[in-house]
Amino acid sequence: MAGSGADWGAWAAVAKSGGGDWTALDIADDANAGSAAISLDGVASIQFGVALVEDNTGAINGDVTIAILRDADGTNYEDIPALAAGTQVGSPFRFAIRPIQADTVYKPFALDAFMFGGSIKIWIVNECGQTLATTVKYQTTTIPAAS
Repeated sequence: MAGSGADWGAWAAVAKSGGGDWTALDIADDANAGSAAISLDGVASIQFGVALVEDNTGAINGDVTIAILRDADGTNYEDIPALAAGTQVGSPFRFAIRPIQADTVYKPFALDAFMFGGSIKIWIVNECGQTLATTVKYQTTTIPAAS
């Protein structure tokens, strides 16, 4: 019998831009971190799970921006969102969430891979006033061929 529906892969940690898994990575206030390229070849959709952990160091006074940087030409990607003091270049898909002091905030979100092209990078810009321990995981789905 032919496959039907979507086949979801296992959850895996996103690879950081400098290598290694993106698990419990500290991002200081007014700093940012990003992933290595994530291939969307053969993928129908991709789901991310982001965890932001504030360890009760101090009050939260701002947001965290999560951005998806598109592959512009096979080599170059959109620019990361600028910190408040910087200059924004380009306009990647992005959204903001507010961490909570002494808590873990989870943010799952999904993307239609057909709308984002061959590969993407995920980037987090922290302007919340505190260092956060961040974890970014993902899973992809494929659609089986009909027989």
